[in-house]
Amino acid sequence: MKRILVADDHGIVRFGLTMMLLDFFPDCTVDEAWDAESVLALIKKNTYPLVLLDLVMPDTDPTILIHHIKNFHPETKILILSMNDEALYGARFIQLGAHAYLKKDAPKDEIKKAIETVMNDKRYVGQKLADVLIQSSLQGKSIQPFERLSTREFQIATYLVQGYSQKQISELLQVQYGTVNTLKQRLYQKLNIEHHKELAELALIYGI
Repeated sequence: MKRILVADDHGIVRFGLTMMLLDFFPDCTVDEAWDAESVLALIKKNTYPLVLLDLVMPDTDPTILIHHIKNFHPETKILILSMNDEALYGARFIQLGAHAYLKKDAPKDEIKKAIETVMNDKRYVGQKLADVLIQSSLQGKSIQPFERLSTREFQIATYLVQGYSQKQISELLQVQYGTVNTLKQRLYQKLNIEHHKELAELALIYGI
């Protein structure tokens, strides 16, 4: 392992990951990036067997960034380290071409195991995501979380993503404000989210 790229917008996180990687691979060089632009600049200049990638960075669409890496640097392995719930996000990014998906709070030993696994040309997922993928496969269910919503819930979700207020949605759909609020809370529960920002992120990732 000659060179590794760590991409995260928090300097303290990059520092911690760099120290961990140097502990794993004392002879490697670790470079740091903090958004899509800095990632693209570095991978154009250097060859990286491995990129540790955060999903949420300024001015960064992770789906486009992963697509670019996969198409123009196919030899590079992508290990995602994110605070986002792997049950909601992990399967999608594995589908998009990431080689591993872990939560940032994963144990150090598991991160090392994931790195060793992907460098041996295999995929690695944590136990929670593995369970989701197995259950989806056994039950013939889609991993697309928006398919859990009813037609009306999905309609309200799309309006919320487009920036409409609950009052505007109630007027557009000609339903009571309280009905919109109830449906919003229900769809949040089904998607296992709590805030509008999470809804917007999911919509972006799943192309809604």
